Amino acid sequence: MEKNIDIYNKKEKCMIKGKIFYDDGKKMNNQIFIFCHGFCSGKSSNSIKIVAEKLLQYGIESISFDFPGHIDSVQGTDKLTVDVCISYINNVIDYIKNKYSSNIRISFFAISFGAYILLNKLIGDKSDYENIILRSPAFNMKDIFINSLLKEPFTQYRNDKKAKSGHNGKIEVPYSFYEDLVKNDLYNTYHEKRKILIIQGSLDDTAPIKDTYKFIKDRPEIELMEIKNMKHHMKPDEIEIIGEKMIKKLNFRKLT
Repeated sequence: MEKNIDIYNKKEKCMIKGKIFYDDGKKMNNQIFIFCHGFCSGKSSNSIKIVAEKLLQYGIESISFDFPGHIDSVQGTDKLTVDVCISYINNVIDYIKNKYSSNIRISFFAISFGAYILLNKLIGDKSDYENIILRSPAFNMKDIFINSLLKEPFTQYRNDKKAKSGHNGKIEVPYSFYEDLVKNDLYNTYHEKRKILIIQGSLDDTAPIKDTYKFIKDRPEIELMEIKNMKHHMKPDEIEIIGEKMIKKLNFRKLT
């Protein structure tokens, strides 16, 4: 089952549009996943819904939400910055602790741009999280934006201070968005030692696998599960495979 929820963002003084995936008929484990969606995606994407349904088979509820400028968000792309996106994650965590318990075990499943935001959030974060799963992570987000997501010439974008971006130019972003990506370059700023599992297709045509190799070099605490012949945008049956591989790796057991 799923239902839409509103989560108050104390920092931004606005509502975050979220969704809970739950099962009233089963006893749930003391663990919950937070989904962080990709660029031009949202809280109800196939990538989220399919994995969320699988997690429920193991007694694990989950929450997804829309970043600024995406789907039902009340804030526009002028608020699509790393700091504001991190505030969304932080307030979702606060909501979980208030709704469930302060000692609930929190895990993350973050996709592409969402993985980029999550890693920025983890810089200097001393909290303990159960699992951190990154699917097709956009480590080199500034170059991915220019090479794959921007739908207008960069010089025009710089001059006009705004441009269409994402799939079919669905989202218009200000030039300050790109400047924020340059400022928050994970290769220079991320120095954490957390255990992380990355699941990524070998043929990723948006977030190149070579960017991942570069990021995980000399970081033995990060494990890469490379899936042969998969691209960045996955079909439902491929997402099913990703979900199964993650669950097997994390050794979850189905409820009886």
